[in-house]
Amino acid sequence: MPRGRKKSAEPKEEKSYSVIEEAEVIMKKVCDKYPEVLWAVNPKEVGIFGIDNAERPESSSTLAKIRNVTGIYKALLDKHNVGVKYLIEIYWSDWNAWTMPTKQWIVFHELLHIPGPDKNGLIKHDVQDFALAVDVVGVDGYTNRENLPDLLGATPVKFRKELLLKMQKPDGADEDETPKPPDDKPNMPSGNGLND
Repeated sequence: MPRGRKKSAEPKEEKSYSVIEEAEVIMKKVCDKYPEVLWAVNPKEVGIFGIDNAERPESSSTLAKIRNVTGIYKALLDKHNVGVKYLIEIYWSDWNAWTMPTKQWIVFHELLHIPGPDKNGLIKHDVQDFALAVDVVGVDGYTNRENLPDLLGATPVKFRKELLLKMQKPDGADEDETPKPPDDKPNMPSGNGLND
């Protein structure tokens, strides 16, 4: 006799997606405002999509998910000259309920997963989240808190440089092997968003 619960005889409805244009605008703005933090991100290589025919399961605490495009999907996009390398997935029902600062932090968080050039995969959390973000917002998370810092406000949020370097450092790598922003990255003002 098989163990576990029975699978439903009805097929699960396939998720339907549409572009979250507001999220793409936020992505471009946070990349412009925090070039020393998000130096590895090219907004043209990231697509942000909302699931519009379902809500996030109550049992799931994952607010958004980033994937790198690989395999046959990469081949298909390359064939049609679509330069997307990463896809971010968010439930529209969540997106519509979030405050603007929450939207900014969720997008920012997913972008932190993007590694430097010539690196495969995604950067994993160095704690249950990224220490870089937890250091600023605390352990309570990003969702709908009144005191959540505005990433796109007049004054940039300050991040600790050593936490950024630690996040970019591969497990077991020497300091020399840590990916660093290129010196010729355009629009990279000194000290923007980082505490030295």
